[in-house]
Amino acid sequence: MALNLTTKYSPLIAERFKANSFTEDSTSDRFDFDGAKSVVVYTVDKAVLHDYDREASGNRFGEISELGDTKQVLTLSQDKAFTFAIDNGNNSDQLNVKHCNEQIKSNWDEICVPFIDKYRLNRWIYGAGISLASAVPSKTTIIEKIFALGNEMTARGVPLKNRTLFISLGQYNNLKQAGEVIGSEALGTESISKGVVGSIDGMNIVPVPEAYLPTGLYFMIKHKDASVDPMKLKTLRVQKNPVGIDGDVGECRFYFDSFVLDPKLNGIAICGGTADVCAMPTITATTNGVIVAGTVNSTNRYTTDGSNPKTSDTAQDFTGGTSATLALSGPCRVRVYIIPQNTRVVSGVSEFNYVG
Repeated sequence: MALNLTTKYSPLIAERFKANSFTEDSTSDRFDFDGAKSVVVYTVDKAVLHDYDREASGNRFGEISELGDTKQVLTLSQDKAFTFAIDNGNNSDQLNVKHCNEQIKSNWDEICVPFIDKYRLNRWIYGAGISLASAVPSKTTIIEKIFALGNEMTARGVPLKNRTLFISLGQYNNLKQAGEVIGSEALGTESISKGVVGSIDGMNIVPVPEAYLPTGLYFMIKHKDASVDPMKLKTLRVQKNPVGIDGDVGECRFYFDSFVLDPKLNGIAICGGTADVCAMPTITATTNGVIVAGTVNSTNRYTTDGSNPKTSDTAQDFTGGTSATLALSGPCRVRVYIIPQNTRVVSGVSEFNYVG
């Protein structure tokens, strides 16, 4: 006797796991991009401090010069979209399990949010003003390295408030096992919202999958105001029975970008492996200029007008050896960073005030 077993299809859809955005709570939308693709941001130079000269016949405050400035052009570059159709005939033959509104939201959560997070994190990392190349941290050294990087930010005038520690999952595991953390309430005291799992040294902690970060990047500390992260357009909509299709069409478009602000680049600091992140170059004074010690087989990009060499149109390069002498004719502010010829992350920006 033949036995015919029944196959049943469930009207319920098995949804994938999805994570909330890791970066959204650390973004800033201070500048208005309405009506423009690009925004020019000015940074005003600072005056030079002098001794007041009571005996001078004039200019007792010092020689008067026009207050200069630098500019940074922020141009939106990320204009992304997706679309799909749900045919009424196909859907009716599948227990009507596909609902367009739900699928648009699902695609946003699973495709767009991770893309935006990865893009922002990489923009912040490559725009960082401070970099530390280090041996792999362990549970006994991870706290020391986090504090050292935070202290370097403080030494460069970055406020303690509104900092976030983005840490790879591997290093987060070391952090949880660190002697200074075990038995304390540093982790787990915050509600798990937008990826935050606790705090340390006044910073929210956000563990990030290694796939979101460059190879060998251990952690990054970011001040909220160090970047501007516009989301100019975010369109999610359902087209009901558009011309040529009997059914629903889902459409999504988002137009965004992320920029590290030149005067606040020290509000981002990174730590990674010696083979994965460039250490910062050193700058020392010499007779008629400065000696910049960089990295062999790399490009060392510099400016002498105080502008950020990572974005400035006045930046110049020297390549080849590990150091170069830059001849300078008078007082200026030298800034340098290293661009490797391999896949390592670029260095932070070293600064030196040359007095002549």
